[in-house]
Amino acid sequence: MRLIYLLGALLAAGGAAAQTSVADSDIALRAPSAAWQPYAKAQAWAVYDAVPIRELGRYWGNSYAPRDGRNVFLQRDRVEFGVEKNGWRIGAEYRLELSLETNRDTVDLYQTYQSHKTPDKARDFAADAHSKQWAAAGARVGRTVALPDLGAGSPLLMVSAAVYGHARNHDSSASGKVGYKPDTAYRIDGTYANSNTDYAYPFMPEAAQKSSGASIAAALQWPLSSQLTANLAVNDLWSRMRWTNLPSLVQNIASDVRTVDSDGYINYKPQIVGQNNLIEHTGSIGASTALNLTYRYQQWSLQAGAQRIAGTTIPEAVGSYASHWGTFSASYDTRFNMVGLGYEYGPLRLRLRTDRLPFSEAHAFSLETAMHFAF
Repeated sequence: MRLIYLLGALLAAGGAAAQTSVADSDIALRAPSAAWQPYAKAQAWAVYDAVPIRELGRYWGNSYAPRDGRNVFLQRDRVEFGVEKNGWRIGAEYRLELSLETNRDTVDLYQTYQSHKTPDKARDFAADAHSKQWAAAGARVGRTVALPDLGAGSPLLMVSAAVYGHARNHDSSASGKVGYKPDTAYRIDGTYANSNTDYAYPFMPEAAQKSSGASIAAALQWPLSSQLTANLAVNDLWSRMRWTNLPSLVQNIASDVRTVDSDGYINYKPQIVGQNNLIEHTGSIGASTALNLTYRYQQWSLQAGAQRIAGTTIPEAVGSYASHWGTFSASYDTRFNMVGLGYEYGPLRLRLRTDRLPFSEAHAFSLETAMHFAF
């Protein structure tokens, strides 16, 4: 059943990738200083609606628990390091980002196929899945400035720009209709499209691949009073990614499926019409934002805010306590039900979040580490 096989390849694509970067949850800015300030940060973040993270490219068993309507599979990683001085920041970074959005019919259809089962009654599935994945390394330059003091303290504004090279791309989509009837089995009509820097189709002409990218980010820290501060960060406020001679395929698929073999696999008679090409592809990364309010009282602080990533809004609350042994924090987000614990001492910071234990059963997981020294 060609379309369902391709749906499976699309849904499992993230399993072969490392995890990808959320809009930076640590968006508190630092005032410009004449001291040299090396910094480094690593973030790994993954959230899957329908299955545990470890099962994305595997068998979808008893842990299959999709949402009604829109299901998302998001992964974001980021590693960066550099130095700051007098408000200037220069550094290097690596990013890997994946977003996959499907409807409930698509994940139900794939789960049924993965389980070697057939629907218990006649059913029509409307398949619709779209995946966007890219990875690149680059250099970033930024500038933090103190704005005029408005009474509660000086607001800080940081703007940075990055350029990327040797970027990878893997975008896929599948759509169509799959109908099932016990007497006639499956009828499939659909379209599958895929572009992939690592794809090589038969008789592909020799051509050098080229890629480039650029992005602008901004962050604002605004003291509203001596105890209340607003923070806003927008990653990829403007961005542009371009690939030349990118291998691409588009297929139209029609198939009448009549029988199931002894192992539960479907025998099919596919009709596939498609085209392979080397294309030029230009697009944007898509902005991700983080907004929060932080209230401080003596050694305690409470932060409430939200992030928006790939069309998904993630509200979150964080409470923290500063002691002689460091700052301890706890957090909770209402979209993926992740509970987090954090610890910060001097220049070092660590934060771990998950929606369930053991980690092998988690549908959502995040690990962040950072350091920031001043000499």
